[in-house]
Amino acid sequence: MRTYGIILKGIDAVNFPTRMSKNAQSLVKKLCRENPTERYGIGKEGLREIERHVWFEGFDWVGLRKRVLKAPYERQVTSQSDLRHFDEYPEETEEPEDETSGWDESF
Repeated sequence: MRTYGIILKGIDAVNFPTRMSKNAQSLVKKLCRENPTERYGIGKEGLREIERHVWFEGFDWVGLRKRVLKAPYERQVTSQSDLRHFDEYPEETEEPEDETSGWDESF
C-alpha cells in the first residue's frame, strides 16, 4: 500500500536515493509525468528530446542504433543451466485466485 500511495502522489513526490545524480532524477521525472503530453519524447522533437538530456551526455547513440556497443559488464556463464548469478527463491506452490471482477470484459 505504501508504493500505491507514492504512485498516487505523482513523480514529483518521490524521494530519490541521494546516490542518484540530479541529472538522473531529472530524466526520470521527465519520463514519468502523469500527463502523457508532458513526457519527454512525446513532443515535436520525439526521441531527440531524450537524446539531448544532459544525463546522456557523451552517450554513443549511433553505436546503439548500429548495435555495436560493448556491454559495460559481462558475466561469465559456463552453460545454459548456469544459475549462479541469480538469487535463489523458494518455489511457489500456491496458485493465485482467479480474477472474476469482470474489469477486463471490454477488451
